[in-house]
Amino acid sequence: MPRGATRQQPLPDRASLKDPRTFTGISTVPDMGDVVPVTDNAQPQLPVELTDADGYNVTVKDASRILALDLYGTYTKTLMGLGLQNNIVGRTVSSTEPALADLPVVTQGGHNINVEAVLQLSPSLVIVDHSIGPREAIDQIRDAGVTVVVMEPTRNIASIGDDIKNLGSVVGLPDEADKLAERSKKDLDADMEAVKKLAPDQPLRMAFLYARGNGGVFFILGEGTGAQDLIEGIGAVDVAAENGLKDAAPANAEALAKLNPDVFIMMTEGLKSTGGIEGLMQRPGVEQHQRVVALPDGQSLAFGPQTGELLLRTAQAVYNPDQAQ
Repeated sequence: MPRGATRQQPLPDRASLKDPRTFTGISTVPDMGDVVPVTDNAQPQLPVELTDADGYNVTVKDASRILALDLYGTYTKTLMGLGLQNNIVGRTVSSTEPALADLPVVTQGGHNINVEAVLQLSPSLVIVDHSIGPREAIDQIRDAGVTVVVMEPTRNIASIGDDIKNLGSVVGLPDEADKLAERSKKDLDADMEAVKKLAPDQPLRMAFLYARGNGGVFFILGEGTGAQDLIEGIGAVDVAAENGLKDAAPANAEALAKLNPDVFIMMTEGLKSTGGIEGLMQRPGVEQHQRVVALPDGQSLAFGPQTGELLLRTAQAVYNPDQAQ
């Protein structure tokens, strides 16, 4: 199965690598591109009857025009892996797959569903969860007669296979979902073994910073956001979780000084929006020459079919940035 170039390269011996604590500045993890589908001829087995996460009894009769909306871009990546790329008619800003770049965005400000934009696309099926909203917008789409399925994914490393299978069952592709889940787990296991060969015996301490612009959107992502799984997945310590921070906590000077991480993890576009590395250094509590590793926004916390590759690419950027692809 085609993959990114990352795992194809021989990994260096841990002893030959520099101490990752000596690196400064920014390392960027490149975008991984589109998910390779498990089939080129997906034939959904419909209708599917289910009770969604909000308790609604739903019958999915038509998956020809799908809107799959969440904060992380997980659903579109999974649908592409199931072979339904051509059935996706719109996206959120987090669905950054190259193949979907020309589709209309139906969210505003990243998180808010534009009901009018959704209805203009005449979707036959809207798949959504409460990572975006508001709830009233989801209700308006349902009340307009559109089939809506509200999901409640676990969205962490351990749940990748189950989350893929749950989505596959909604669109009538259980066999394809089994194949995609199995492939994703196999890739994840191999990539995490490779990560172990890169990570130092003394783990680095990291924090995930979420920034949008130079205003007040500047947070430390704590427990419940997926940041801990990502950081621990590359063999590091999540200092936010270690200090009991939950959800998104303000990244003020006091909090940053207390955490004092070796590395900040950020989203690439989020870092750009705050003025790049130079703008980040102007933030109270951010040390000069602070190490930053930037991940693609639509892949950093998706926990979908490409998670293994993301972990390996991130580990390479952290521990061996001179050779990272």
